[in-house]
Amino acid sequence: MSQSLQYAIAERSIAVLPFTNRSPKPENDYFCDGATEEIIQALGKIRGLKVIATQSSFAFKDHKTSFQEIGKQLGVAAILTGSIRFFQKKVRIAVQMINVADGFQVWAESFDCLLDDMLAAQDEISLKIAERLREHLGHFDIDDQLLETSKVPIASYKLYLKARFLIKQLNRPDVEKAISLLQQVIKKAPHFPLPYLEMHAAYVFLGSLGVMPVEEAFQQGKQYLDQALTLDADLPESQFQLAQVYLWQKWKLEEACRLLANAIQGRPSYADAHQLMGLALVMQGNFKAAKSYQEVALRLNPFDANSHYQMGALYYFQQKYEEALYYFEKCIALDPDFLFAHVQMAAIYLLQNQTDKALQKVENLPSSSEADLSRAFISTLAYTQLGDGAKVKEGMHRLEQATQTEAKERALVLLIYTYAAQNQYDKALDRMEQATHLRSSMLLLLSREPLLQNLQVKPKFQALIKLVLGDSPSDHSPKQKYKKNLLSEEEIERHSQRVEQLMTQEKPYHDPSLTLRELAAKLDLHPNALSQLLNRGFHQNFAEYVNGYRLKSFTAKVKDTAFHHMTILALAFESGFNSKTAFNTFFKKNMGKTPSQYWKEHVNPAAKK
Repeated sequence: MSQSLQYAIAERSIAVLPFTNRSPKPENDYFCDGATEEIIQALGKIRGLKVIATQSSFAFKDHKTSFQEIGKQLGVAAILTGSIRFFQKKVRIAVQMINVADGFQVWAESFDCLLDDMLAAQDEISLKIAERLREHLGHFDIDDQLLETSKVPIASYKLYLKARFLIKQLNRPDVEKAISLLQQVIKKAPHFPLPYLEMHAAYVFLGSLGVMPVEEAFQQGKQYLDQALTLDADLPESQFQLAQVYLWQKWKLEEACRLLANAIQGRPSYADAHQLMGLALVMQGNFKAAKSYQEVALRLNPFDANSHYQMGALYYFQQKYEEALYYFEKCIALDPDFLFAHVQMAAIYLLQNQTDKALQKVENLPSSSEADLSRAFISTLAYTQLGDGAKVKEGMHRLEQATQTEAKERALVLLIYTYAAQNQYDKALDRMEQATHLRSSMLLLLSREPLLQNLQVKPKFQALIKLVLGDSPSDHSPKQKYKKNLLSEEEIERHSQRVEQLMTQEKPYHDPSLTLRELAAKLDLHPNALSQLLNRGFHQNFAEYVNGYRLKSFTAKVKDTAFHHMTILALAFESGFNSKTAFNTFFKKNMGKTPSQYWKEHVNPAAKK
């Protein structure tokens, strides 16, 4: 990676890297990417577990960076990597989990299934990953199912994944191909909600691109969103996309925030939902709560340019320009063509009376219709500051001409700025009224805009902005929701005695493949309850607790002459350890010396002298 961003390691956290396509057909890459993303979304539903967003995990696709370095850059404790191999009508999925702290493999397993059973296999894999994470990182509750295993024909599911891959390319030809594929999926699997959501996203994109009239695109997309809501309104994606409708199209910020809160409740690691909630809160002027959401979004998606842009915008609207510039620069480092970061930086230079710097910034923008409009906007503001009437007139002419094109909404809003800068407030407010009739989403941030402070005090501005933002918002500060403890203090004490008795008498730890779920079954406890018991009653995770017994077993065997004919590693395996690396690491951490040193001290007494 060219960037060297690093974030604090979260104790319970994971990044799932793109699964490698082990089949000879390159076209299966999108299938592997789709399967990876499904697992990321499944793990993202677990409260208390930080799961890095797809975009940031996929930033390391095909890179040779070490797992430890990737973990440091993404701020996670564990890395999951894997591969998918297709042969005839079967699939083999191989996964391994790496501990970032030492780079060692924590767990590895292969799953074989029929291609038609792929969805069910992904849920099984997600649950196994979650359980292994909990065993090694600490307690969090896990639902019995993380992925919906809809009965979707595998051919249709593969088309859906291919369409989703095409939409992510963010260009007209690919999005139009995706729409055609999704129509086929919907025809074959009409009860599968996700293709409808992708159709909605595709039409919204075409509308925002200006390929089709915005209102027509929104109407086309909305019918698919309505169908998705009918099929499964509780999907986090359903709640998120409906929130976008209420925010950008209906201007109902309160309802948008409620829906986003639902999406985050359904998937706590939903980076896009945190980000949009932060932006909605900025619109309402709730900067403290907005910062909390944007910080979470940035931690979940640290290699997303837009995450840095939104954090910069948060500081910009608070008039904290140095902090804003820092994040805009980070955004541009990740995506040099991120137009609005360049424009916002130029706006800051204007506010700081660095006119030449603002002009230089926009002159270097790549040529495009969007960039040309932004260039005319910033240069007109700059020449207004410089008192160059001729160039101001030229810039205003360009912006007025743009109101007769597909860029009409944006041009009208930019004219609000340029007329206000020239103290022509009536004309600025006329353009604002026109943009209001068009329901331009760009109006949602005008009341926070530092460049418009003189206009914001005008009564007509106040009246118009009330139409846009509505009444005073409620408090949407993020509130952590905790599940009720599964066990009372009395139950913790009672079950702690039971588990100690089981471990002492039956010695299940001698089984190197023992899992938390298997131990819970022996105690007739739910795995979530046992995990909580170990966390609260013994202040350990499952791996620490079980390996503690294995360590005691090993040290007892070392002191017993009946075992002196065995090697150190053989004794470790006899005690239940299943890895030389895991044994050596755990031993040294807890005993302060290596197994060899301990062996010499007890097997060869002369070594003590």
